[in-house]
Amino acid sequence: MGKKLLLLFFCIFLLTACVTDSPAPITGIPRSRSLEASTVEQPYNEPIYKEESPPVPLAILHQIKNAQHGIYEPSDGIYLAAWLESHLHMRNFINQAGQNHAVFVQDIHLGDDIPVNWVLQCISVLATPLLVVLPPVEETDMPIGNKITQLAQRLGAFQLPMFVAFYPASSSHNMTPAEYAVIFRYARALFLEYAPLVAFVWVAPTVNSTARNPFFPGHHAVDWVGVSLFARRDNYGFAEDIVENFEFFYNSFSTHHPIMVLPLGVSHFSRADHSYHMTEAAEELLRVYQALESFPRVGLVAYADAFGISPTSNDDFAISIESYLMAAYAKATASDHFLRQLERDAYGPRWVRCTFAGYYWNGAVFVDVETLHNISLPIPRITIEINERNFVELGRIAGASFCEARRVVLIP
Repeated sequence: MGKKLLLLFFCIFLLTACVTDSPAPITGIPRSRSLEASTVEQPYNEPIYKEESPPVPLAILHQIKNAQHGIYEPSDGIYLAAWLESHLHMRNFINQAGQNHAVFVQDIHLGDDIPVNWVLQCISVLATPLLVVLPPVEETDMPIGNKITQLAQRLGAFQLPMFVAFYPASSSHNMTPAEYAVIFRYARALFLEYAPLVAFVWVAPTVNSTARNPFFPGHHAVDWVGVSLFARRDNYGFAEDIVENFEFFYNSFSTHHPIMVLPLGVSHFSRADHSYHMTEAAEELLRVYQALESFPRVGLVAYADAFGISPTSNDDFAISIESYLMAAYAKATASDHFLRQLERDAYGPRWVRCTFAGYYWNGAVFVDVETLHNISLPIPRITIEINERNFVELGRIAGASFCEARRVVLIP
């Protein structure tokens, strides 16, 4: 009996030793409580070149001395911009991002009241407004021409530099190409009369658009050309390489107009797999912003801080509610190449992206011989073959340099 009591007391002691006064903690990271900014480990512009690695492609930029700049086109750099949901305050976003933004974006329907408070917010943070003007929600007795005139007069009354992306071709407008061109050109003429400080933007329907797109209203009616870039997810990761797709679009329009990305979005949550992918989204943000620095006529990039803004998906592109992604965005846009204020009068030469790429290989930079031929530079006698093409080492080209931060070769 004594042994049984001793055994019973021993069991009770073991059970009480396993009991704590506090419950077990809940594990996991709730949404909008991800990671602090300091925990994003990948630094901006970290060198990726290693000895004895395969050749790394590099963009080659050539300088044109007497090129004409578009209205508000920066002489060198990209305006940092953001498209926020209406309830978000610009100053809060700026504080989260750690840097001022040159432009903020808002959309309205033709016939709506001017968002005066939003324009005043832009002024208060020294940012330039960019209004995306969509077709009217419903028909009214007022003719379309009168609505456009009223909009131009009211925006012109501010006497401020602005951008207006009029009737993005990707939006639903139920017009034929001919009807669309007439309305767009008419709007452009009215803005020239009543709001001459407004730069007019045509937003292409897809990244595969060219100047031969039936909805392109003509070079004379356009100051800037815009396109949306959305890195959407599917069951296997990002569905496409948006930088690779953008290069075709850029080559189609950059000869005639400065380019804006309106907007850019990188998905971190998709209904394809109903999962969050913070790390992949942060890496894609860094990759895309750095890649855009190698397109010299990209003058503005507006990030879409919104859920479901893409017309073809329900992905979540918002970053302001995720500290991990805001930290990645802050790193991606920290380069001095991203401009914090509007440049009203661009001057000086302009850089042009060459057709053929260069390479970084085994500690040296090489330029395609065809590039030197195209820009009428002498070709050195000593060349090297890479991927069945002839290249010249950078040091043999007078005045040429390599910018590792932007990963581009500069040939004046």
